[in-house]
Amino acid sequence: MKKLKLNWLIIAFISLSIAARIIAVNFFADTRIDNEWGILVHNLEISGILGMNVVVDDFTALHKLANPGDTVLPSVFMPPLYAYFIYCIKLLSAYSFDFLKIIFLAQIFLSLTSIYLFFNIIKKFESFNTSFLLTFIFSFFPIYVYSSSQVSSIVLQICLLLFYFYFLIQLVNKIKFLNLIFFSIFSGLLILIRGEFIFFYFITLIYFFFHYNRNLKYLLLSLLITLIIISPYLKRNYYHFNEIVLTKSFGYNILKGNNPDLKVEGSSNYVKDYFDNKKFQIRTNNRYEVELDDYYKNKAFQNIQENPKTYFILYLKKVFSFFFFDLNSTYLGYYNILHIIPKIVLSILSFCGAFMALKKKGFFQFLSIFYFSNIFLFSIFFILPRYSLILLPVQLLLSIQLIKIIFKKIGQLVR
Repeated sequence: MKKLKLNWLIIAFISLSIAARIIAVNFFADTRIDNEWGILVHNLEISGILGMNVVVDDFTALHKLANPGDTVLPSVFMPPLYAYFIYCIKLLSAYSFDFLKIIFLAQIFLSLTSIYLFFNIIKKFESFNTSFLLTFIFSFFPIYVYSSSQVSSIVLQICLLLFYFYFLIQLVNKIKFLNLIFFSIFSGLLILIRGEFIFFYFITLIYFFFHYNRNLKYLLLSLLITLIIISPYLKRNYYHFNEIVLTKSFGYNILKGNNPDLKVEGSSNYVKDYFDNKKFQIRTNNRYEVELDDYYKNKAFQNIQENPKTYFILYLKKVFSFFFFDLNSTYLGYYNILHIIPKIVLSILSFCGAFMALKKKGFFQFLSIFYFSNIFLFSIFFILPRYSLILLPVQLLLSIQLIKIIFKKIGQLVR
């Protein structure tokens, strides 16, 4: 009887999770694929080249949708995995008029997979009731429900990250070749969806393989498998750009986040208004995007060197906004009570929990390092509301550490 009730509870939970996301899609869904993803997928379909820049003349290339016969320059600005994810769905739905709906359905499935993975991760450390409660919060956290209705890589990224954590725990508990393979595969996929994840991958290897005195051969094997996963893209980039590179957006991102507009969320308008690429004398060959990004990088460094104190203060503001919340966000709905209150509460709990978890070696100490390194790294550039979403499962896991300590202290006082 007890098992029957539990089964009904799980069925009800899954049904509500699906229903919440379907409602979000009906009310908030993107009506088209905007910005870089739409251009990349369209141009890949038209020309067979994953690129955003279409050649106008010898020194001008524009971000736009290509027409048949246009010359599309290969791009290394965006990590490729989500673009290929959309492209594959588009190929599979070639005879369907509901292409966007299929993307949203796929993202709802990914979201449900993430919920299942999150429950299995927390269950390794907490009781069933605590695990279920945290999973419930994770599933119905407003911004996470909303994310399934947007054409954004964040849902896929969260799913891959939770696979990464799951197989990392499996690997730490017991070294198995299969666990190592899956951990390394998901490491490679995360690098292909966010190029900077290679930094966090190396942090993971250093922490677990050296901190726990694991055999060097496992470290090398993981590196080899991960390299195999990303090598086709590295080969493609070497062929087009004559250098081994994962992404080439550092210059644009640091200029967008460090300019006289001094916005925590960055200013793409500043880049467009003052650095119109029509004015640059950069030849529109395959290296156009690489050289353009180098130009942006030099301008950003010039800004910082001329006003180091100003940009250091801006960096601290970005750190604060990532840890807690943005005091001057221009994003629609950011200060909606359904978003801002849960965000502030979770931010405070996870921030304190992260400091507590740093004291004891283990998975939660690693999560704290992962949490802090994400925030300090991304604050170099700019902070968008969706950036905090990738840390949502990490924040929930760290928050429960603080809550357990608080209840333990209360218990000691009661005695």
